[in-house]
Amino acid sequence: MNVNFKRLKWKNNTLLQRMLWTLFFIIVYLIGRDVPVFTVPLNESFLETSATTTLLNQLLSVSGGQISTITLFSLGLSPWMSSMILWRFVSVFGLMKNVTATKVNRNQLLLALGIAGIQSYGLTMSMSFSEFAFWGIQSPFLGRLVTMLLLVAGTFSLIWLGNANGRRGLGGMMIIIITNMILAFITNLMTYFSTGQFMGEDLAIRIGALIIVLFILIMLAVITFRAELRIPIFRVGINTAYSNKSYLPIRILPAGSMPFMYGMTLMMLPVYIISIFLKFFPDEPHLLYLYQNIGLSQLLGALFYIILLYLLSVGFAYYNYDPYELAKGLRQNGEYIEDIVPGRDTQKFLSQKIFIMSQIGAVYVFLVGGLPLLILAGQDQSVSIVLLINNGFIVATLMLTIIEQINTLRMWKQYKDLI
Repeated sequence: MNVNFKRLKWKNNTLLQRMLWTLFFIIVYLIGRDVPVFTVPLNESFLETSATTTLLNQLLSVSGGQISTITLFSLGLSPWMSSMILWRFVSVFGLMKNVTATKVNRNQLLLALGIAGIQSYGLTMSMSFSEFAFWGIQSPFLGRLVTMLLLVAGTFSLIWLGNANGRRGLGGMMIIIITNMILAFITNLMTYFSTGQFMGEDLAIRIGALIIVLFILIMLAVITFRAELRIPIFRVGINTAYSNKSYLPIRILPAGSMPFMYGMTLMMLPVYIISIFLKFFPDEPHLLYLYQNIGLSQLLGALFYIILLYLLSVGFAYYNYDPYELAKGLRQNGEYIEDIVPGRDTQKFLSQKIFIMSQIGAVYVFLVGGLPLLILAGQDQSVSIVLLINNGFIVATLMLTIIEQINTLRMWKQYKDLI
């Protein structure tokens, strides 16, 4: 009887089940990120040819990838994240209106496959490969081809892992990003202090300043995550004590931390694409200039990143709060905003509010992620610290999202069974 009761309690404890599944998926990810690609020698030759390895690692950390060592998950979720943005642009222009959800998912995966192919090709351009024969064929290109296939397979394994965690665990794809960012944060922090050779009072001041800045950013993340504009809404034919307490919330940062995450991911694409073109046009001066200055530690790269942050801040604001869908939902539910006619007038009113909030969010994103890069342009180590701080903000925001999910799962326990 006691055993059956425990089994019943386990089956009803949805939160515990999801937490254990999440832990399992994290362990699988940690194992996979340490599985080396057998076609690449375990040496440092690739790293010696990349002057911006630390910066690239930090850019890839927001997608679960790494290039300090070439492993199965080196590309991370970067192709999938890039495909999501590009697909959003396609859907905005109404090119895929009458496509089923299954076809949309398939097309997104095909787009991710193409981007993964481009990124794996660019990443393997500076590598040396282990010699091996396949069906009697021995060629350097064969090693590269197998490496690219393994990297692409690793990316799609991560996509499957994230989707499985979304169904059974907590956080979906975010848990992969959070895990990798925390590990990358610790590694890069140790690298910064070990290579900087800081001693005594200087070391204590830098550690103290970093802790204070991170604490302030985490507090800002909590405040901005919860701060919202509340638009009062009313329902036709309902007049109760609670009718005037209904509202439509629009967060002060309507895009959340997505501009940072997807901005860093998209910053990788120009590097890969320019690398591919340089393979065919090695003496092209414009390509060489772009390759040397597109990094975040350079002024051109910082300006490009800031423009990207602004566009993503506005774009994701309208992605998270689509005024057309919101106005449509209000009208279908018999709800309205006071003194605003349902329909197009409501859509126009909401568009204005979302635009204002998106601009506030864009300014905040610029102050946190863009302005420090402009000030510290040309200083690789300082830029690395700025990215570390940005990553701290991203992790805090993602963790708050998971906490919201946990609170939602626990909410049903606050109510008694009706039967």
